[in-house]
Amino acid sequence: MNKRQANICLIAVTFIWSFEVIIHSIIPEGVSPFATACVTSLIGAALLWAYFFRRIGIAIKKQRVLFIRRIVLLGVLNCLYNVLYLIGLEYFDVSIGAFTASMTVVILPVMLLLVKRTMKLRTWISAGCVFAGIVVAVIPNIGHEHLPGIIIMVVGALVRALFIVKLNDYARVHDPVTLTTGFTAVSALASFIPWVIVEPTTFLALPYSPRLIASYFVFGYFIVAFAMVLNCYAQRRATAAQATIIYSTEIIFTTIWAVFLPDSIIDPVDISPSLIVGCALVVLGNCIEIIRRKPKPEDEAVTRQDDDIMIQTSHPFAVILDKLQLPWARKALVFIALICVYLVIAMPFTVLSVIPGFTDVRPVHMLYPVYGIFFGIPGCFATAMGNLIMDIVTDSLRWSSIAGFIAAFLYPYMMYIFWTRLLKSPFNLRSLRRIAQFAVSIILCAIIMVFIITPAVGFHYGDVDLILFAVSVFGNCTLFPIFFATPFIILIQEELGFEPMSHESLEKESFLKRLS
Repeated sequence: MNKRQANICLIAVTFIWSFEVIIHSIIPEGVSPFATACVTSLIGAALLWAYFFRRIGIAIKKQRVLFIRRIVLLGVLNCLYNVLYLIGLEYFDVSIGAFTASMTVVILPVMLLLVKRTMKLRTWISAGCVFAGIVVAVIPNIGHEHLPGIIIMVVGALVRALFIVKLNDYARVHDPVTLTTGFTAVSALASFIPWVIVEPTTFLALPYSPRLIASYFVFGYFIVAFAMVLNCYAQRRATAAQATIIYSTEIIFTTIWAVFLPDSIIDPVDISPSLIVGCALVVLGNCIEIIRRKPKPEDEAVTRQDDDIMIQTSHPFAVILDKLQLPWARKALVFIALICVYLVIAMPFTVLSVIPGFTDVRPVHMLYPVYGIFFGIPGCFATAMGNLIMDIVTDSLRWSSIAGFIAAFLYPYMMYIFWTRLLKSPFNLRSLRRIAQFAVSIILCAIIMVFIITPAVGFHYGDVDLILFAVSVFGNCTLFPIFFATPFIILIQEELGFEPMSHESLEKESFLKRLS
């Protein structure tokens, strides 16, 4: 990926991380932070291993001892920071907790200075603006009772700063997928040791419920697996200081969730002048760092450093597809696989209900443009069927589900037609123009989806708040495709070598190179 794409991915990573405070609010009180860190890291590592196990094996064999030592160091640091962060959040509301957690932006430049690493003046100014934003937002809202939380957050920021510096160094020389899988597995082990000391029954002590299980899985495969892999790849094109400044945008996203999401999901936060000014300074600091008048030629380069690993690995799913000679069998298998992925991502989020029985927070909408552009008609039917199956299993099947089925097909279909049929050039998101076009196409598809589903719900169910329903549908259909799908597409296309499947490729082309 190029420098612009890396910045977009880092912003997306912070957007994903901002969900941590929402998920943390779902976890029942009394659950040990060691338990949360252990289980979520274990889920993330297991998911990455299940898909990339061949790639991981080859990468580890290349640099065994050195690689393993570095993985262990990153895992311990990551575990320590996660536990401190979860403990520290208990002293603050959602927004102030995010501000205090971003103190790394001050500590990391000082740490770089002590180890004699240079930082550009622009980066110092950006860090200063972000720090000023943290001070303005936090000081009016803290008291003596918050002092323990501040101390914990400062220690956590120190650990996180060291983690970011080391991750930035290691991501440049090691396979990011293997690096992420390794240190998340070590993080799970490092969390388990104190957990078993404090709570010997460990897994048996957890108050299992659908909300807890769902929150752990959401945390594991979005915040741990997806965001960390994305972060590792993006850090190859950014310095540790630049990445830390961009991480501070988590403040903005977290504040938005705290202000606008219903209190059934998260504890609300009142907007105050200090909060507004603090967020504005954070935005200013990021604009100073990210926006450049003229990108350098090396910033525009797209490099893939792991082709040697990709060539040596073949994903089992690709092997199965290549063995199928009948085109309809290939399409059927792709269709079934896409539905399974859809359901795995969709089901945990049913606990985050906005209008019970009608709509909830749905990151699964990130798959709509991905399925349409990369898988064509099978992908379009997969989103429609996946949406219908979710209505059935969550007891939300209503007459309006017909409109939902149609809209869930049309959204990816319109993306498919525009990006693979109407445009003459191959699909990619390497320029600002292409990214802007992608965002506009998502917004237009979301508007059409709102106008299809909302009247159907209003006609059959007059007691539903149609404004809230329309806003939630529009938000799901824009926020997650823009902030989740954009970086996901950059990752799979630029770094993992996956290209959109054509009708011809589903009939006769080899998949071994595509799905490696």
